[in-house]
Amino acid sequence: MIKKLVIGGVIVAVAAAAILYFIPWGEYESKIEKSEVQVEEAIDSTGQVIPTLSTITGNFEIASGENVQAEILFHVEGLKKTKGAFEEFSIEFNVPEDYTQSSLTVNIASKSINTNNGMRDEHLMVADFFDVENYPEIVFKSTSVSQSDTAYIAHGELTLLEETKTLDVPFKHLGGGENEEGEHFEAFEGKFIFDRIEYGMEEVTGAGNVVTVEFYCELFGGTSSPAIEDVANGE
Repeated sequence: MIKKLVIGGVIVAVAAAAILYFIPWGEYESKIEKSEVQVEEAIDSTGQVIPTLSTITGNFEIASGENVQAEILFHVEGLKKTKGAFEEFSIEFNVPEDYTQSSLTVNIASKSINTNNGMRDEHLMVADFFDVENYPEIVFKSTSVSQSDTAYIAHGELTLLEETKTLDVPFKHLGGGENEEGEHFEAFEGKFIFDRIEYGMEEVTGAGNVVTVEFYCELFGGTSSPAIEDVANGE
C-alpha cells in the first residue's frame, strides 16, 4: 500500500512539472515601443571616431512603470523553452568624465517575474527557484566599464538569492533621442548569460540551467556633448 502511495506521489509530481513547463500556456511578449535614436557613433573635432560614452556625462536613470521604454527579458532553454520578464525594476547609470569609471546599478523585484503563465510564475517564486519571500531583490552593481571591439562591458557583481558573483555585462550605447514630452534620453541594450545553479537554485528535470538575459532601456538625465549633436544633425 505504501509503495503504491509513493509511486502515485511520483506520478503526480511529474504531471505537475509537465503542466508547469511543457504545456504551452502563453509566452511573454515585449510590451515596449523603442524610440528613434539620433546617433550611432560620435566624432571629435579632428574627425576621429571616439567612444560614444565619452560624449555623455551625469546620472542617467529609469524606473519601471507605465509608458516607460525599458525592459528586462529572459529565457531558459530546456525541454520546454521558458520566456519571461521582470516587470518591476530600476536602473541607474552614472557616467563621469572618464567613462571607464562609470557605475551601473540595477535593482529588480524578484516577485515581478512574468512568463504569461500564472501557475508557472507562482512556482518560480518558491524556494527552489527565486525564493521571493526571503530574497525580494536581484541586484547588479558595476564599478567600471571597458570597451571591446563590438560593445562596452560593465564589470560588476550579481547578487541572486544568497550568492554574489562577479559578472561581466556586455552592452551597446545606441544613441540619444527625445520622447514625446521633449525629454532627452540615452538608449542602451545588451545581453548576458549565467548559470542559475551557481546561485543556489535547485536543478529540476526539464528546466534548463543557463539563463539568457536581454535588456533595453531609455535612460533620462545627464548631458551630451556637441560631438553627439553634430553627428545627429549630420554636420
